[in-house]
Amino acid sequence: MTAFFRDISRFLISIRHIFFLPVLLLIGNFHQALDKHDADWKHEPDFAFLYEPVVNFNPDYIEFMEREIDHILRRRGFNGSVMVAHQGKAVYNKSRGYSHRRAGIQFRESDNVFQLASVGKQFTAIATLMLYESGLVDLDDPVRYHIDGFPYDDITIRHLLNHTSGLQNYMYLFDNFWREERLPNFDDMLEMMVQRKLPLNFTPGRRFSYSNTGYAFLAMLIEKVSGDTFAGFLSQNIFEPMGMKNSFAFEPSVNISYEQTRGLAAGHEHNGRLSRVIPVDHVDGITGDKGIFSSTEDLLKWDNALEMNLLISEETLQMAFQRGRLRSGFAINYGFGFRLQRQGNDDIAYHNGWWRGFRTTYVRLPENTLIVILNNTNASINGLDRQIQNIMNRSPYSRFLNMEELIASN
Repeated sequence: MTAFFRDISRFLISIRHIFFLPVLLLIGNFHQALDKHDADWKHEPDFAFLYEPVVNFNPDYIEFMEREIDHILRRRGFNGSVMVAHQGKAVYNKSRGYSHRRAGIQFRESDNVFQLASVGKQFTAIATLMLYESGLVDLDDPVRYHIDGFPYDDITIRHLLNHTSGLQNYMYLFDNFWREERLPNFDDMLEMMVQRKLPLNFTPGRRFSYSNTGYAFLAMLIEKVSGDTFAGFLSQNIFEPMGMKNSFAFEPSVNISYEQTRGLAAGHEHNGRLSRVIPVDHVDGITGDKGIFSSTEDLLKWDNALEMNLLISEETLQMAFQRGRLRSGFAINYGFGFRLQRQGNDDIAYHNGWWRGFRTTYVRLPENTLIVILNNTNASINGLDRQIQNIMNRSPYSRFLNMEELIASN
């Protein structure tokens, strides 16, 4: 009998590597599964199976959250989607109102797609860090190393990431000098900057000044370094591997009308009620600073992927959550694609967005808590995330029956 158990033990030891080693390698090295010498590298698809949150919420807590959040959304006349998640799982995820008022299209129960506006800057930043982690760029490289003809010698990738470049707003140029019927692209933006010889607002690194131009140039840099379009890079290396089936970056050549794109919300003006649908803007062809579309469900997958380090390592991710520093050494309240704010004893990472009928908020709180607010009107959502935090803080119920970490699951 002893020999029998010894043989069984040896057999189990011999086969454990067959089952477990590949999974461990995938989890531990996914963010490093890049050819550091080949600009044509791609992530392998279908890695979404690697994470599955296991959280059991107290039913009384769920009921409390639904009742209280529903109440404030009705009171504010909110039109859009709101999600609150703990430990990778949504405790509240609802949409209310119309995705397209004039056509009488109400929101579906889930998977409603919104323009993220500046909330999308985090995707541009993480994509840049993926190139950095692959060895294709260094954050202190001058941008001109990677974008031929870039006219500012002293601006680095890091300056673009934390808004310390001093670049002027590219939208001013297109508002005043663009005369073509088509939507402009990155090359048009670069040519316009070169032709008009816009001076910098300040010496790079000397000040913080929020810059959409910087993030548009980051998207252009991603194209130049990867050899793919910005939209294609995000799709191939983030959206598809993470199972984010309702996320994409705008491309002028692709029709994203609400009639042909499943679940797409139209941006509206809001004057007491939804009115005019806001059309595509003349600078929508420039992305990276805006132009990324997603849903609350997909943004939760994205946040889980960051927590699990499925895209980049923990060390690299923490760079995005560290305050940038000016040449003087002064710390700014911005990392890479995230605003940073001290709340109690913790730093929280967040971002707000506004663009052409969409207002958005994305807040990462302690204890792996996430708040996402996607609104397809120009009505203010200021303070709504704080109201939701207040609801959580005054809940008389425990958030969980069982507090369990995110686990890898096949």
